[in-house]
Amino acid sequence: VDSDGVAIAYHTVGDGPLVIFVHSITGPWFDFRHQMVALSEHYRVVSMSTRGTDESDKPEGVEHYASARIAEDINALIDHFGEQTATIIGQDSGGLHAWHFAMTYPERTDHLISLGSIHPAGLIRELVNNPDQQAASGFQRNMQENPDAGTQFAQRLRGSPPRPDDTPELSRLRTQAYDRLYGESIVNFYKANWPRSPVTLETEGFGFTIGEFPPVKAPTLFIYGKESRPFLNATLDDMWTWVEGELTMQILPGVGHGPHTEA
Repeated sequence: VDSDGVAIAYHTVGDGPLVIFVHSITGPWFDFRHQMVALSEHYRVVSMSTRGTDESDKPEGVEHYASARIAEDINALIDHFGEQTATIIGQDSGGLHAWHFAMTYPERTDHLISLGSIHPAGLIRELVNNPDQQAASGFQRNMQENPDAGTQFAQRLRGSPPRPDDTPELSRLRTQAYDRLYGESIVNFYKANWPRSPVTLETEGFGFTIGEFPPVKAPTLFIYGKESRPFLNATLDDMWTWVEGELTMQILPGVGHGPHTEA
């Protein structure tokens, strides 16, 4: 799909109402394979590769990786399939992009489902004065401040051993996806979106300050592993403040940041 000159690759299966999956910084499109197969019985399921990853284009420059740009890519996908609306499902960075889309394209969001990614306002609030969340965000600060972070991160992914639950085919797909990854796209995601330290209540994150986030009007399902390391439990507090639609929260004991693969 062409999104204002940026080619966005996707994989699709099934027919019916449109569902779009938005993946994490380390989990390519096929990490949603179980959900794609299950939902394809009743939905047209699309799993996109976000810009900078796998077979999608890799524009240079921090500004190309703001959540507002990924929201435009999601919007282009909806147009491509001739639909007016879609259900948006995201995890990790993809979950934060999904929140942004639901906030800024309410008329195009049927439902929002976030897998482990909290509303960014809750993140900003906890980064102000919660030392545990500040410590848990060391990876993100390194991405913003270390000039070699992108290269090091890409090398780490490409040198990682095969996952024990990957079939040979999945292992091949994962190797190809990591080989194609533009490491700076991960750095640029954090530079463009993640609130910069020291964080105050006036700090902008994902395009807004705490008092500026548009309300999410779509029915929202939040599925969260209680042992999440990037987003600690306190970041969930008062999530209803930013959601006008019906909000359902599923908290999974013993599960971490990736409920879609862990449970």
